[in-house]
Amino acid sequence: MQRFHFPIVIIDEDYRSENTSGLGIRALAQAIETEGFEVLGVTSYGDLSQFAQQQSRASAFILSIDDEEFTTGPELDPAVVNLRKFITEIRFRNAEIPIYLYGETRTSQHLPNDILRELHGFIHMFEDTPEFVARHIIREAKSYLDGLAPPFFKALMNYAQDGS
Repeated sequence: MQRFHFPIVIIDEDYRSENTSGLGIRALAQAIETEGFEVLGVTSYGDLSQFAQQQSRASAFILSIDDEEFTTGPELDPAVVNLRKFITEIRFRNAEIPIYLYGETRTSQHLPNDILRELHGFIHMFEDTPEFVARHIIREAKSYLDGLAPPFFKALMNYAQDGS
C-alpha cells in the first residue's frame, strides 16, 4: 500500500502515557495509519523544531489540549498562550493546512475566538470513533495536498495510489 510521506502531525504531551488522553490519541493515530497515512507523534511543540523538515511537509496538525483547569482565565492560561503561539507560527507560513484541536467537550468553551477561527475542527475525545475521525481528517489532509500539488504530481500520486 502506498504511504504518503506527508505525515499528519499529532502534538500531545500524553502521546506516550497510559492515561485516557494518551490511549485515545494513540487509537486515533492507529486509525489514521490504518487508512494509509503516516503519523508523527510528538509530546511538545518544542520537539517540532527538530522536525523542521516534517513540519513543512505535514498534511495536517492535531493539537491536543488538556483540561488543565484553565486557572488564570483563558487569555493567560499557559496552554492557551502556547497554542496561540504555535498556531500563529503555522499560519504565518501556511494559511491552508488543516489544524484540529483534540480535547474534552468543555475544553472548546475555554478557547478564545482568535484560536477557534484558525481551526478546521475540534475533535471531542470519546464522542466519535477513531475511525470516523481519522477518515474525516484524512479527507481534509488530501484536499489540502491536492491544492498544493501541481497537476503532474497529482497524476503521479493517483497512479501510485492505484497500486500500479
